[in-house]
Amino acid sequence: MISNNPDRAQLAEQYKQLQEENSRLKRAVDELAILNDLALAIGGSLDSEKIMRSIIGKSIRALSAEQGDITMIDENKANPTQTLVRSMISTSEHSPLHLNQNLLGWMQINKRPLMINDPENDSRFKNVMWDSTVKSVLSAPLMARSKLIGILTVYNKRNESDTAFSESDQRLLSIIAAQSAQVVENARLYEEEEAFRFMRRELELASSIQKKMLPAEPPVIEGYSVSGKNITAQEVGGDYFDYIKMDDKRWAFCLGDISGKGLPASLLMTNLQAILRGQTFHLINPAEILRYANNQLYQSTSSEKFATLFLAILDIETNVISYSSAGHDYPFLLRKDGTFQRLQIGGLPLGMMDGLNYEEDSFTLEEGELLFVFSDGVTDATNIQEEMFGEYRLTEMLKGSIKNEAEPASVIVQNVVESCIHHCGNAKFFDDLTVLAVKRVQF
Repeated sequence: MISNNPDRAQLAEQYKQLQEENSRLKRAVDELAILNDLALAIGGSLDSEKIMRSIIGKSIRALSAEQGDITMIDENKANPTQTLVRSMISTSEHSPLHLNQNLLGWMQINKRPLMINDPENDSRFKNVMWDSTVKSVLSAPLMARSKLIGILTVYNKRNESDTAFSESDQRLLSIIAAQSAQVVENARLYEEEEAFRFMRRELELASSIQKKMLPAEPPVIEGYSVSGKNITAQEVGGDYFDYIKMDDKRWAFCLGDISGKGLPASLLMTNLQAILRGQTFHLINPAEILRYANNQLYQSTSSEKFATLFLAILDIETNVISYSSAGHDYPFLLRKDGTFQRLQIGGLPLGMMDGLNYEEDSFTLEEGELLFVFSDGVTDATNIQEEMFGEYRLTEMLKGSIKNEAEPASVIVQNVVESCIHHCGNAKFFDDLTVLAVKRVQF
């Protein structure tokens, strides 16, 4: 007699296949739910730290891991790798784990998922000293536009029956990393752009403040024509010039050059301006003013920061100018007969050493004669052929100007500045350019 009942073994096999298919479908549904939750959590945010915390937290829960972290990679920085965000879900007292440098190097070379379930015996990482609490590791690369931007890692599977990560765990972490990478990169780029915009606003504000601290107009002094001009190589600069009325018969004229460029130099310039204005309020000798200014600057700045400065004090009753220099480029004193001399008396730059003394000298400025002070940005102005403007061109220009007794200081200053700009052409200014002219005229 023939039985019509299906073979029991066949039924058992079919039942097993149905169970496996059901498990596979359940895993797929669970994975889709995880990915959907993650997309909702990170899709509308531009906060990179919040995004990465969501990614790590959901990865830890989805894979039943103890800990997780994201290590970001930026090859443009001095330290190209940095673990920015770390999260931990554990009933143990384990301290936060770190991505081993050997694993980090492996991921940078291979750029594919990495699963380690027996760290001490893994042939890929021989002679690597593992933390005793590390039992299993699962990493996946964060790739954006074919570039490795970070590494998503989870540690120690939390499963009583099996403490090892599985192939399906690796696949899920890889999907999470692939779906998250561009979102992380977009958030990071947005934050970098915002930081750049903030920096630009701060620099624009600093530039505006600095311009207001420099003299807007030259003083009106009977018998004298005075002018100064400053052009910065960057948004803010370190050159400084000033006209300071000391009393009814004395005027101080100064031009300084701070070491360095940008905002640090600008801040030091502001400090120097305040010091000089304070000293000229009660002192009348240039050497003494520079001595006190040096001590104050030395005490308030680091030793690698310093300033060169030329300070002249004009007595409008006697037409005598006393002066001293703190390591500054030697100014020109142009006589009405066309000859000139360089003013070299002084001492070392301000702020280099404590307790410095300075020498001073004086001269009488006759009608038609000119005191011309400048920063090294004038003579060092360089064109695209790497040819400097140089002292020879400056000397010849000033000799030509002194022949015209009626030419005011403002024209002399403007001519020098325009000549430097013309000489540079398409080349950018490497250094700030500042000039100051005091000319005695007929009245």
